[in-house]
Amino acid sequence: MLESYSVKQIAEMLDTNPETVRRWIRDKKLDSVQVSRKDGNVVTEAELLRFLKASPKYLPKYRASVFAAGPVAGASIVLAGLLGSKLLAYLDDKKNYDVRVRTEDIEKYIKDSIAAHSDAVKKKEAAIKQLQAEIETEEQQIEQLKYALIHKELFTETDDKSSSD
Repeated sequence: MLESYSVKQIAEMLDTNPETVRRWIRDKKLDSVQVSRKDGNVVTEAELLRFLKASPKYLPKYRASVFAAGPVAGASIVLAGLLGSKLLAYLDDKKNYDVRVRTEDIEKYIKDSIAAHSDAVKKKEAAIKQLQAEIETEEQQIEQLKYALIHKELFTETDDKSSSD
């Protein structure tokens, strides 16, 4: 299941007051889902990351809390970053907040993402090869022009012959 946080957990991670987090939610700066009145608002990790990009002041505190949590938490952050926004969109469409994410769906999404990123890498590598070929051509032209500057006599002889004709 994707990582999600309570108002209190976010406040602790960002070293701020829980009421500040609630104000962000009320002001629509931070999207949340109210699972129940008892449990309060829940924010997905992807939504928290989106908020942090818009409010970079809190990013260092968040990173420090993530690194302190260890590698398992880091892996969940990567997964949540990939899937969280999709889950929020799905929840909004269904208006049903008690949704289970199937392992197969996560696996398919990750595999599709890997394929898309692999294609992007291949295209960029092809572009790099093309640019390298263009750079080599430009460098050859530079060398030819430098050679011409060093051997100015080539121009002088041509000029002398054309003026004597």
